[in-house]
Amino acid sequence: MLPSIRWLRFGIALGVMAGGLLACHQSGGQKSPSVNPPVSVEAIVVQPTGGQREGQVSAVVRARHEALIKSRVSGRVLSIPVALGQGVRKGEILLRLSSRSQKAAVQAADATLREAQKNFDRIDALFKSSSATRAEWDRARKELDVALAQDQRAHSIFGWSEIRAPFSGRISQKRVRVGDTVIPGTPLIAVLESGALEVKASLPSSWAGRVQPGERATLEIGLPPRNIPVTIREIAAGTDPLSHTVRIRGNLSGPDARGLRAGMFGTLSVPIGTENRILVPRSAVLDQDGLKEVFVVEGGKTYLQYVKTGKGDGDRIEILSGLSGGETVVIHSDGRLENGTPVRVKGAA
Repeated sequence: MLPSIRWLRFGIALGVMAGGLLACHQSGGQKSPSVNPPVSVEAIVVQPTGGQREGQVSAVVRARHEALIKSRVSGRVLSIPVALGQGVRKGEILLRLSSRSQKAAVQAADATLREAQKNFDRIDALFKSSSATRAEWDRARKELDVALAQDQRAHSIFGWSEIRAPFSGRISQKRVRVGDTVIPGTPLIAVLESGALEVKASLPSSWAGRVQPGERATLEIGLPPRNIPVTIREIAAGTDPLSHTVRIRGNLSGPDARGLRAGMFGTLSVPIGTENRILVPRSAVLDQDGLKEVFVVEGGKTYLQYVKTGKGDGDRIEILSGLSGGETVVIHSDGRLENGTPVRVKGAA
């Protein structure tokens, strides 16, 4: 009997221990789990607003006036005393041609003029003493006038062998080298006018009627990018039948325009109408490794929303995609936010 009593006591002890453990477990299960308090945030309800719609096209900076000078006579390039990119003044010699035939023509014209002048002086003296007729005087005068005109033309043509700058600017092209033989019409050298730059671009033909001379545009150019004001000056009357585009020209202004050079490329933004735009404070947009995102509040929690941003407008920035309007977007948070973070919007009922 003693072994049975011992086993009975052992079983009772195990039951008491199990009951105690069960009671402890049930007591612990009645405690509330720890929950983080909501993060306080400031938020706005996004609403589309009317604004200026802009179209963007590639544009290039050009000199308003560029002269490509061509030879007017035949000859050999004797010297080119200017370098590519060098600044030159109006009237400065850019290139010299050696033309023996033109030099010979000048010498012959000078000799003819001297003979005509000498003959006229003799006839004029005789006419004044009534020893020559009026017809003889008229003929001598006519011969002198013809010789004078031919001499002036010969000198002018000979002067074409010296190529001079038509205006102050910079050398943009050199088409020939010393020793080259040229004929009339051969391109020689080009000059860009100083300080008179413009922007040129081609707009889709569908935009042509929406852009008017005098309207303001913006040229984004350079590194780091600079925004330079542009005033549309000219719009072509016709459309290019191949590209279906319309050429426009605009004047550059502002201090940043001084550092531009002809040939630089940029992006021209032109006004092409109005549209509804979504603008949010810059503080609402987060940059994560180049991806733009915002936190949207829904049901008392935050959800990450990727967006595509456009141009800035002061302390606001345009949202091109990702938001459609009506969303509540966080603009400031008192704590760290993640997907599903409980939040309390300040000022909300």
